[in-house]
Amino acid sequence: MTHVCFVVAQDEFERHFLQQPLDVLNAAAVLQRDGTAVSLWDRRLDGLPAAGSAPDLVVVVTAVADRAQCYPLDLGRVKEAVEAVRGLWPGVPVLAVGPHPTHLPEATRRELGVDHVARGEADSAAVHAVRDILHRRALTPVLPPAGTYPDLPADGWPLPAYGLTDPQAYTAEVVVDGRTRRAACGLVMGVRGCSYGCSFCHLPFGARMRDRPAAQTLAETAALQERGTESVFFLDYVFGLHRTFYGDLCDGLAGSGLEWTGQTRAEVVLRTDVRRWADAGCRGMWLGAESPGVADAGVGKRVPPEKVSEAIRKLADAGIKPFAFVLLGLPDDPACAGGELVDWAASLPADFGLNQLVLRPGTTLYDRLAPGYNGGRTPASWAEAAEVTRRYREAYPADLDAQWDRLTALPNYLGNAMAAA
Repeated sequence: MTHVCFVVAQDEFERHFLQQPLDVLNAAAVLQRDGTAVSLWDRRLDGLPAAGSAPDLVVVVTAVADRAQCYPLDLGRVKEAVEAVRGLWPGVPVLAVGPHPTHLPEATRRELGVDHVARGEADSAAVHAVRDILHRRALTPVLPPAGTYPDLPADGWPLPAYGLTDPQAYTAEVVVDGRTRRAACGLVMGVRGCSYGCSFCHLPFGARMRDRPAAQTLAETAALQERGTESVFFLDYVFGLHRTFYGDLCDGLAGSGLEWTGQTRAEVVLRTDVRRWADAGCRGMWLGAESPGVADAGVGKRVPPEKVSEAIRKLADAGIKPFAFVLLGLPDDPACAGGELVDWAASLPADFGLNQLVLRPGTTLYDRLAPGYNGGRTPASWAEAAEVTRRYREAYPADLDAQWDRLTALPNYLGNAMAAA
């Protein structure tokens, strides 16, 4: 039987959580259904793969599902994973999938030293490319030779290959008695895509909302519960936006005993009866608050701070703990340039997570700004792409490092809130 090993690289920096590689488990389930033996080497957990014979093909994922939206520009840890594979299994072909092969395929192949890269959504691209390579249908370095692999139909996925993981080894934020804690947590995605057009946001699943029967998502949550999972995080980028799907999902979750967290936008909260979420087990919900000046930053997200505050109150009144994503360094952000961002974050009646703006290939903001920080040319390598963000930060009209230090010292910063709990 043909054996394919998926490899997940170590994180490029310390993170609060370590979530299941959902796209790997999706692709593995399809390949197992094909009759292929599949193993997983998650280097975030294990220094060495499980003992056994060498695989016939290795698939390295450059940024797993929960990191694909905010993927790193530095491929150093992924390269280390490839080098470890080469050292253990010399001569075994290596395929890379993820946002890096999709946006800069040739540069990614050269930098990682892999045999093939595949373009498209990581799980679908992995399935298509593995099939092509194993059946010798495609031997070109970049797969497919033109365009990207098509997405597998949303209603055609089997249950993720949960048997490849220890569910207790993966963590996320959970809410216990109204306090944020780090605990074992599963990862689920019901609807793929996001129809909003924020120019800074990388959308690995595209702008079109792609739902599937809610029964499929409920089967996944039930399978996780059977493996001892008590909490899950819904990776859907705009929970509640597709009313029919999320209504059916909440009906199915009610009474299941599963507790869960999700992420959405303030506008969706304000037009939804979020008590229905709470009755279905929702204990926490993230809002893309970003900055009190985001509506003035010209990035396609015109949500004033008053709407964010109103949504936070509405969630709290329903018994759902609100969380807020804060984004440091938006272009033309008056709140960040003037220092108001830190005081605003401190005043939020919510725990907040913090990200720094990175100009990433695959976003319209990158397409607009990157040439201006790269001598008028679109970057052709990941080193050039990283240099674009460095120059952008250097030219920013505020000390972003100083603001980062002040923000991460606040008691409602997520890391501090969990430590206090």
